[in-house]
Amino acid sequence: MTQNRLPLTLRALLATAVGLLSLGTVPAASALENQTTAVPVVASKADPLDDVSVSIRQSASFLGAGASMAMTVTVENLTESFVPEGTLAIQTDDRPITSRADLGEWFDLATTSKTDHTVAAVPVPALDPGASYTLTPIEVTAESLGLPATGGTYPLDAIFTSAETVIESRDTVVYSPDASATPLGIAVVMPITAPVGTSGLLSAEALEIYTSPTGVLTKQLDGVLDRPVALGIDPMLIASIRALGDAAPASAIGWLDRLSRATNETFPLQFADADPSVQSQAGIPALLSPTSLLYGLNPDNFVGEADAADGTPGEEPTPGESPSPSPTPGTNEPTLPTLAELTAWEYTTSGVVWPTDDTVMATDLPVFAASGATSTIVSSNNVAFSEPYTSGAAANVGDAALIVSDAAASDALRAAVTAISADAQQNALADLAAQLMVVGSERGAPQRDLVLTLDRGWPPTAARLSEALSALATLPGVVSTSLSAASTAVPSAVTIIDRAQDAARTSTATRLSAREAELTSFATVLDDPTLLTGRERAEILALLATSWRDDTEDWTKAVVDHDKQTTNTLASVSITATTQINMVSNQTSLPFSVRNDFNLPVTVVLQASTSSLKLSVDSAVTQTIPANSRETVRVPVQARLGNGDVSVRVQLYSPQNVMVGGSVQVPVSVRADWEGIGATLIVALIAALFLGGLIRTIRKRRLSKVEPSPAESVND
Repeated sequence: MTQNRLPLTLRALLATAVGLLSLGTVPAASALENQTTAVPVVASKADPLDDVSVSIRQSASFLGAGASMAMTVTVENLTESFVPEGTLAIQTDDRPITSRADLGEWFDLATTSKTDHTVAAVPVPALDPGASYTLTPIEVTAESLGLPATGGTYPLDAIFTSAETVIESRDTVVYSPDASATPLGIAVVMPITAPVGTSGLLSAEALEIYTSPTGVLTKQLDGVLDRPVALGIDPMLIASIRALGDAAPASAIGWLDRLSRATNETFPLQFADADPSVQSQAGIPALLSPTSLLYGLNPDNFVGEADAADGTPGEEPTPGESPSPSPTPGTNEPTLPTLAELTAWEYTTSGVVWPTDDTVMATDLPVFAASGATSTIVSSNNVAFSEPYTSGAAANVGDAALIVSDAAASDALRAAVTAISADAQQNALADLAAQLMVVGSERGAPQRDLVLTLDRGWPPTAARLSEALSALATLPGVVSTSLSAASTAVPSAVTIIDRAQDAARTSTATRLSAREAELTSFATVLDDPTLLTGRERAEILALLATSWRDDTEDWTKAVVDHDKQTTNTLASVSITATTQINMVSNQTSLPFSVRNDFNLPVTVVLQASTSSLKLSVDSAVTQTIPANSRETVRVPVQARLGNGDVSVRVQLYSPQNVMVGGSVQVPVSVRADWEGIGATLIVALIAALFLGGLIRTIRKRRLSKVEPSPAESVND
């Protein structure tokens, strides 16, 4: 519905006409359930009446043969000023809207109204600020609306005139006296996704919430289970539940079981519902996919796997059989699921790529094809057709196959699915009926299948989603079909209207890819690099999720936090600052302190080198540094020519010869001759002591020969 103020000349004419019509009789009213639609007028500070709202309410999305429906119009004063009394007229026209172009022209308020049949004209009392006036519901039929016997989408006008201002609200009414001879095939596609995150796997707590009776995943599944709706499933949901093993919430296991038994068509989205077009436009040559999810597996949650393989101790043997042997100590290790096992699913279709609406460029299609895509879902706003009517969903651009979703009809269906109130849903369904009726009545058009897509949002209730899909199936001229049937029909030749992703998103994707390459090199210090590279890839996919587009502020913060995390990881292993080392021997081992702030052990190769001839470094040293610790690595060196101060360059490498961190220059004071001098002094000291002892001994012996013995002295 569209509304606006009319030009002054037209206002005067309409005011006169409506004033005369207001003398007539208004049709009888009946109190029925109504649909409310209010589209605000573009405000103008110069005229308070610019904030007067006119809304049309219809109790049904279409009018069948011999049927009636209630129509209500409300005038609301949204200003802080008094609105003088005026008149309200409801008008229609007996000429149906037969093309999308005509429909767009009708809702363009710059065009002249085409309605000439007055359904009702009533006076509207003066309105205080915030007050409103609602016309008593009018029971209308095709005859009272002045509609011919031919079905179609017809213009509907509500015009409020007050003083010199005219407010117009435009809508349509769909009349379907009989079934269409060539009904439109309608295929609906819905994504099954969870709210965005950054870890690449959902936690048990998040899954328990999302799969609870009122959780978003439960609402989605309850609303579409076993309906003619194709489901694009995020593989991360399946992997997250399986990765928890025995710790997975019962509600999540039950949800996954229900999904496995659904009769719906299914196809995989990218992992974490990462946006394909932003990757392509960021220069990534092929769409990203997870490399490992081992980082998210806790062996304690898979002890049942080990029991199944080795036998559970204490298990009672079957009568007549020998008891199973007890597991050999140290061999009862759980078997962790592989990436393929975590993500495996029996999809009915594969190779479908689904970028965000209106973000695809022609250069993206070769990248999608190189990544295994067989078809790409694009919005009709993203392509140009050659036919004068609305083409079907199947299309191609050269060798690339497309599934074109009808943008206007998809928007109406999305509004119906996410409507907060029944009135808002009914209005959206009326808009959807008008869109489809116009498409079905386009001149010269063959039978076609349209594809309608739901977005990455979530319905307020499962009932709202179910009601919208049920109402869609009952709209005139519509028949349900499958996505596979719609996509394999005779294709139309189209051209891509290039619509680039936001520059901030593509530049972020480029940086994430570049930093991932840095982490991949760093990860070679780990015994199992996938514990880091697998996490990084999954987190990047999560950050590129389509739904982040609706939350730019939080997405920016998440990207900044991830970038800081990457920087900290790359700087977590390094050589700590070292003071001057004094080398006082000819051969020794110089000590260097290596820091590992990472949460896993790392294996590093420390290489020392110098350009001075005074020192020779014998070899590099490989050592494993435990997680979150510091250790000393000793490098053998040998003094060569002379003494003096030498600068030793120390660098860490991974076992695969990848440089880790920056190099460090360590000053070494070479005093290798001190060892010789010290040895000489010690030898001299020992010699002096020996010589002194020898001299003393000799002197004692001489003295003993000269002096007479005591016996000789007595005899004398």
